[in-house]
Amino acid sequence: MLFNLLLFFAISMLLWCCKTVQSVPEIPSDTYWIPAKQYPYNGASTASYSGQKKIAAEISQQDSILEITPLSQELKPLRIGMKSLNNLQIYRHTFDVDILTIPFKVRPSTSGFPEQLNANFSAAIYLGRRKDLYQVKTSGTKRKKTLKIFGTGFGYGGFFGLGTVTMNPFVTQKRIDYEYDGMVVNAGLAGIYDAKKFNIGLATGTDFLLDGNRRYWLYQGKPWFGILFGINLN
Repeated sequence: MLFNLLLFFAISMLLWCCKTVQSVPEIPSDTYWIPAKQYPYNGASTASYSGQKKIAAEISQQDSILEITPLSQELKPLRIGMKSLNNLQIYRHTFDVDILTIPFKVRPSTSGFPEQLNANFSAAIYLGRRKDLYQVKTSGTKRKKTLKIFGTGFGYGGFFGLGTVTMNPFVTQKRIDYEYDGMVVNAGLAGIYDAKKFNIGLATGTDFLLDGNRRYWLYQGKPWFGILFGINLN
């Protein structure tokens, strides 16, 4: 039940990530893939890339000018006014490094103890594979066109970090008679959605208590599910 609520919250956040949130000021300079059917202009004969589904190119933006340098020598470099483009979509694959915080964790029922929703501190380093998509759109009349650039990203990978958990008689089967915040190491897998202004995603992992009460803790090494928020470091 708690996991379903957590999933509903995450999906609601994704739906809230409308085009306004995804708007970006410019396309970062990098190597991108362009679908062949969307390649803006043909610097050689059409046959030079017929049969290809995508074209690799170095892309950089200078104000409202897009410079495209195909990696294939058969295609000439292009310098295009972005307002002349209509719904151009490009993408790239990168290695991703993030700092994550996991504010909510759902711990499944165990040893007769009910399902729990914990809100303890947790932070981690995330390493993973990422796909960034950028879309150039124009609207308006020929005399007055408006240029908009949208960006989104998706990724998956693993994380490793530190956190705290509440230790008390209930979660230690009454092996202790006091309460304190225990330090844990956590590790697991995560999927991330990046709207360019914030990252959100879902994670699953395990916690390992570092002090001597770990042999009593009900959730030692047990799986949990959580919502994450992240900051992109690269």
